[in-house]
Amino acid sequence: MKTLRYSLIVSALISLSSQLSLFAHAERATKASLAGQWTGQLETPGGIQRVSITIAEQRDGNTLALLNVAAAPQNTPLRVVNSPDSVAFYADKAGYRFMAQAVGAGKRLRGQWQQPGFRTTLVLDRLPAAPTLAASGLKGKTLAYKTEEVRVSSPSAELGLGGSLSMPLGTGPFPAVVLLADGSQATGVTGTYNLLEELADYLTRQGMAVLRLDGRSAGRSAAIPAATSRHELVADAQSALTFLRSHSGVDPLRVGLLGHGQGANLALQVAALAPTPAFLVSLGAAGVNGQELLARQTGLVNQPGEPDTAQLAWDRKELQLMTLARREARKQLAAGVPAQQVQVRVAQEQLRLNAEAQKRSDALYKRQYAMLEIIRQTSDNAQAQAIVANMLKQFYPSLPSATAQQRAAQLTSPWCRSLLAYNPQADLGKVSCPTLLLHGTADSQVLPAANLPLLEKGLKANKRVSSQTLEGLNHDFLAPASAQALAAGTEQRPPASADALDAVREWVVQQVKP
Repeated sequence: MKTLRYSLIVSALISLSSQLSLFAHAERATKASLAGQWTGQLETPGGIQRVSITIAEQRDGNTLALLNVAAAPQNTPLRVVNSPDSVAFYADKAGYRFMAQAVGAGKRLRGQWQQPGFRTTLVLDRLPAAPTLAASGLKGKTLAYKTEEVRVSSPSAELGLGGSLSMPLGTGPFPAVVLLADGSQATGVTGTYNLLEELADYLTRQGMAVLRLDGRSAGRSAAIPAATSRHELVADAQSALTFLRSHSGVDPLRVGLLGHGQGANLALQVAALAPTPAFLVSLGAAGVNGQELLARQTGLVNQPGEPDTAQLAWDRKELQLMTLARREARKQLAAGVPAQQVQVRVAQEQLRLNAEAQKRSDALYKRQYAMLEIIRQTSDNAQAQAIVANMLKQFYPSLPSATAQQRAAQLTSPWCRSLLAYNPQADLGKVSCPTLLLHGTADSQVLPAANLPLLEKGLKANKRVSSQTLEGLNHDFLAPASAQALAAGTEQRPPASADALDAVREWVVQQVKP
């Protein structure tokens, strides 16, 4: 009898131990299932706000989370407190708290949101997991990241350049990239569209550390004088590479450069020097010399970051005319006009507009090339500025005289003279790292037909060069529909082409495999 009783007790203990083990396993699974991105709408007295919480599990068992809501800084860190049946998120500095439970088979978080003076029910839905570079060989699988302000010391900038470093959540070391923007001061702004800002978000979510520096005399680098030559910007870019290579969360052997426009040419110049980057992505780089490149710029006399209003006006006019042509075509089709005949008329209108645009572009190029030639040949700045200001007033009669004088001074500045004399061919033969050349076929600022062959020729000794053109994309790598929406003013912040983002991702992942 005692033996039987003992056996029953042992069996019960084993059963209880098994159940506790299963419970613990189920609890861990429930907690692990929270990893990912959750989003929903928060109804506040001031209106509806979108709330997003991104959760990541670390190998040490800790949970990291970031909050995105309109009233708080982007990617605000959250303190996470787990309990057996709920989870609490605290943004201590902002005074936010979210006490929630997972419901709906772990696909929804429901609970109480609290902030100073306000409390309400909040429901967040889990977003489908996005593909990451981790699936293709990177270890830093992440949907979220944290961003911190940094200051990078440079031999050409005593105060150090200000910028931001985006790091994936989780353990490193991660591959990393320095982004170099278009424009002489690397502000990265083209009207209302910022390509590098979108690339930074995209690449960090794919598992890469991304460093962006504010251009000299701008943003967090406002106290640093503007560059007077390319050598200063080269030193800045080299310092950015050193900063990443020295970071504890970055793999120093997998740090590369990605540049856009003039930033791409700067990246090529830096890659020609030792120590070389692990890889280089060139978006819309020039193969022609500085004078030829600037003469083709439709917004040459604009301030950095100032939209080219003349070009935007023409784009809007072209969009309106083509919209009218297509509307008329639909009427003709409804009236029984043969479809082939209607299509020919629409095509003829498009050809007419294209021919008119090319005529305008050629006329602008001739005027600007002549103006830049005067600058190049006139060493006396006072004389050069007087002539250029007069030419600008003739080109743009409505331009105020003071503005013409100011922009003439900019075009005759040491920086602009340095750019006029720059020839990328001098550096290309020294670039030995894996390099991707990416251009859009609709780029009117850096014409692929004139620039890409020269780049390929200069890099011919490098056997690790890939060259791609993306159909219909412009200099900012916007698809035609997005470019038209931006020109029409119907979309203030269009997304970059998915083809461009995927092309960068697919190539980079091959270069940074461990």
